[in-house]
Formats: sequence, C-alpha cells, structure tokens
Amino acid sequence: MNTLVLLSGVLLGALVFVGTLSFHAVFLIPAPGTPTPTDPAVVAYRDTLRILGWTSAVAMDLALGFSLTIAWIAGVSKGEISDGTKRGMFIFATVFLAVWLVFSFSIYSIFRVLIFY
Repeated sequence: MNTLVLLSGVLLGALVFVGTLSFHAVFLIPAPGTPTPTDPAVVAYRDTLRILGWTSAVAMDLALGFSLTIAWIAGVSKGEISDGTKRGMFIFATVFLAVWLVFSFSIYSIFRVLIFY
C-alpha cells in the first residue's frame, strides 16, 4: 500500500507538470493569422521572447511538479522526518502551486496584451 501511495505522488507531480506546461503553451504559441514581421530585428526579438518564455515555463513547471512529488513522497513515507517537517513540505508545495498559478494567470495575460507575437 505504501508503494502505491508513493507512486501516486510521482503521478501527481507528473500530471501537474504536464497540466501547467499545457496551460503555458496556450500563451506562448503565436496566434494563427498574425502577420509575420519582415524586419530581422523584430523577428529576433520575438524569437528571443518565445525562447525565454518557454524556458521559464518549462523550468518553473518542472520545479512545481518536482516539489509536489518530493513533498508527497516525504509526507507519506515512514522514517526519520518529523511531522512538522512533513507539514512544512506540504504547505510549501501547496503555496508554491497557488502562487505560481496566480502569477501565471497575471503575467502571461499581461504579456499577451502588451506583446503581440
């Protein structure tokens, strides 16, 4: 039973990673029908923004999924970790998820309005 609970933590982290990455992909993929700029400087600028956006989204989403996985595994495992530490890890993972989702909704929607790519 303990192995099943541990594997569910890994599955939870993987699903959160895939879900948040898909969420960010919606904002980072250019809309169809937008005119392609002809100025090489503008093209390079937009490509740089996309690369930085994808790097940020993948890294933070991976960190989020990994922190949830580690908090889950440490929280349900029987061992030398105190109950206060386990609760702290769960609280950190929950707050990290909530803050990242709020940040994601606000920052990418603002970028979507300010930067037309």
